[in-house]
Amino acid sequence: MKKIGAAAIVAGTVLGTAIAGTGAAHAAGGAGPKECYTTTSCSLASGFFPGGTIHVDLEATAAPGSPDHWFKWTIGNCSGGGYIHAPAKTESCVLPASYYTLTVGPLQYPVNWRIGIRWDH
Repeated sequence: MKKIGAAAIVAGTVLGTAIAGTGAAHAAGGAGPKECYTTTSCSLASGFFPGGTIHVDLEATAAPGSPDHWFKWTIGNCSGGGYIHAPAKTESCVLPASYYTLTVGPLQYPVNWRIGIRWDH
């Protein structure tokens, strides 16, 4: 009987934690991260963005000794860029509610991309 009671307490605790975690998950939105390996460009759909500040997470990596080229990114009417050998970074901009696609590249040679989109509700 003690084992059944203990299992019920553990199950209740896990379920309560999962429900509490669900509330936190609904407080933020986004898409990704997405990884594109050995490609000249990469894109990621945002799903419905409710409007406001959107954060774009970007990282491009290439083999050591490869040229350090500038890449561009766009999402809606926001754009920016970075260098392939630079550390990962996040850039932010303000956009109206809509569906968007983040696009990075194209480059003249393939690299590995890791991109993401996120926002707070």
